[in-house]
Amino acid sequence: MNKLYKVIIMKKLISIITLSTLLLFTGIANAETRVAIVDVVSILERMPQKEAVTKALDDEFSSRAKVLQEEEKKAQEASQKLQKDKMVLSASEKTKLENIITSFQKKVEEFSIDYQKRKNEEANKLLLQIQKAVKTIAEKEHYDLVLKAEAVFYLEDKVDITNKVLAQVKQ
Repeated sequence: MNKLYKVIIMKKLISIITLSTLLLFTGIANAETRVAIVDVVSILERMPQKEAVTKALDDEFSSRAKVLQEEEKKAQEASQKLQKDKMVLSASEKTKLENIITSFQKKVEEFSIDYQKRKNEEANKLLLQIQKAVKTIAEKEHYDLVLKAEAVFYLEDKVDITNKVLAQVKQ
């Protein structure tokens, strides 16, 4: 009798767990999930702040760019002289010309790295503004999930909040 009692209790327990699980998933399935889509790339391109950032970066790097342009002429002249006169140049003259060329190449690479680093820093600031705007709109309009447009194959205009986010970012 003890064994029979345990079997009955186990069957009831399994039934209760199964029923509870089904009810849980039914509730989740019936809950309406609100999804929105935002085109971050489009917002970045259309943000008024982008122009200000671009101008600030150009101003910040313009003096270095001018110096590089002047050094580029010297590097081109050194390269031409090296190719033209490499048979008659002494080893020290060749080394001097090669140093001019490699020094210029190194400065160009450093400039490019510095510029890209600053550009990424500024882009991250803009992305934070976009992220805050998305969060504000999602909370205000009760969206449960906001996806990037790049991750979606199809979307209806009614779920696209790109223009709303752009308007929020412009404020």
